[in-house]
Amino acid sequence: MKKIIAALTFMLAFSINASAQDKNTPSAYDKGKKEAAELSEFLGLEQIQSDNFARLFEQKIIVLDDKNLSPERRAEFSRVVEAKIRATLDGKQMEKLEKNTVLLEKLTH
Repeated sequence: MKKIIAALTFMLAFSINASAQDKNTPSAYDKGKKEAAELSEFLGLEQIQSDNFARLFEQKIIVLDDKNLSPERRAEFSRVVEAKIRATLDGKQMEKLEKNTVLLEKLTH
């Protein structure tokens, strides 16, 4: 009986430790929201646009985190994300974003 209780205690202790480690890593939602905030701050976007970009970037992170995705599919998905960004922003905003190549690369890849 003591062995069973000890085993359950260890199992519970390790599961609590594992879940605590999971909470330290940011989720795709958090990362997407952060990227959208960077874009919004840089371009001065409205809240609705920022929310839409947060969902786009969350989806981008989920798809690109897939280890089974081929390099060709990654490149195509990055191209699609860039096309969606270009379709959403107006000419002046896109021109400003194109000048900041580091941010554009981060948002599309």
